[in-house]
Amino acid sequence: METTLPCVSQDQDLQRRIINFLAARYLPSLRQLHVEVDQGIVTIRGCVTSFYEKQVAIHSCQRVAGVRQLVDAVDVAR
Repeated sequence: METTLPCVSQDQDLQRRIINFLAARYLPSLRQLHVEVDQGIVTIRGCVTSFYEKQVAIHSCQRVAGVRQLVDAVDVAR
């Protein structure tokens, strides 16, 4: 049980940092994305209004220290 607590804490910290980084991008749709983190594997879900916003979201997440892998589940609204 002791080995899982540090991972959960690290995942929560990483999730918080990613959410804050996305919020700082000044694109309102990025603030609506859902971020999940499991052992450094980050999944972003939600819908954005353009492919550009999707790319900004992906690149922003990849820039945060601690992201081991990124799973892109972001849709572009038509």
